[in-house]
Amino acid sequence: MIIEQTTLDPHVQAIDRMMLDGLVRDLLNSPAAVIVEWHVDAINPGMGSATGGMYRVAGSALVDGREAPWSMILKVVGLAASAFNPASREMDHPLYWEREALAYESGLLEGLPGGLAAPRCLAVMRRRDETLWLWMEEARDRYGSRWPLEQYADAARCLGRFNGAYLAGQPLPAYPWLCISGTLRGMLDHFAGVNAVMTDPRTWELPLVRRALSAADTKRMRRLWFDRRPLLDALERLPRTLCHKDAWRQNMFAPPGADGSGRLMMIDWAYVGHGELGLDAGDLFAASYSLFGVEPCDPHELDQVVFANYLKGLRQAGWHGDRRMARFGYAAYAALKYGSVNLWLLAAENESGRANWERMSGHPLEDIVESESRLLPYLLDLADEARELIDA
Repeated sequence: MIIEQTTLDPHVQAIDRMMLDGLVRDLLNSPAAVIVEWHVDAINPGMGSATGGMYRVAGSALVDGREAPWSMILKVVGLAASAFNPASREMDHPLYWEREALAYESGLLEGLPGGLAAPRCLAVMRRRDETLWLWMEEARDRYGSRWPLEQYADAARCLGRFNGAYLAGQPLPAYPWLCISGTLRGMLDHFAGVNAVMTDPRTWELPLVRRALSAADTKRMRRLWFDRRPLLDALERLPRTLCHKDAWRQNMFAPPGADGSGRLMMIDWAYVGHGELGLDAGDLFAASYSLFGVEPCDPHELDQVVFANYLKGLRQAGWHGDRRMARFGYAAYAALKYGSVNLWLLAAENESGRANWERMSGHPLEDIVESESRLLPYLLDLADEARELIDA
């Protein structure tokens, strides 16, 4: 979901023709293109730890005597972008602020396996105010904000082929700035505020929370949070692959046109790195369902489509390991990340928290809680399934 904003960064307002000329010519693959006009619109930057602003820069240009439309995305990245979840200067930190820019500059995101692609990066500009400006082609989607189940099947197969290529023998890249394996444990430990909310009995009496969780599910959710280490230990023993690590609907585009099937355009590579089998598919299922990325269905339907097609993609890429390992990774990751770190619980406490959450997510908190009331019990079931799979 993209929400128009009304304010522009003064530096962005100062963008001029001299800055845009080369970018537009590269975008249009026309060294002689002449810009006719352009405008800048701010869009919701979401909740990225280093994302300080997102802008659509669009206009028209003369190419071989004809006027051609063009559009590109400017992503402003900085250390101080998020007060809630700040980025880090440390290269091995999951929230390392330069990772996405380095991924583009390294060439890692060119020629990705499995039908996956990243938008073409037109330029990375390092500025004196310690921000990075990433100029990228605009990704387009043939659906609205909610994908049908058949598109989730297509996306899951792409992710399976992407992950499966490295599991089947393609060498894992070894750049020092890549996110490392086992970062889910660090992420869960990082959210100390969640721990405080979980231990406060008043949390479970809040009307919004009682609307989302039964007393039995509250007990199961607390168990998942406080007894998460056995699941994490087993998760970290799984085979490793290259992962996007934020593979949900808002970061995915189904390319339009007849050749769109079997391809997937993915943005926001800020967390790219080594990860466990099943990780990307867990994000695809749980985050997409939670934030209204799928046409109305129940969680079981989406789970069945995503996992079956992810496994199919793994097989197509040449990975023929035990299905139970893939199912464990998928179930454990989805349950731990989205069944225990429920940041809307923090927002439910006060009006300022609610306003911040609604601004970042782009949805009223009541709507999110309604969605969570369907998803959370299912995620807790996945946690139970994962515990049973540990011995297997």
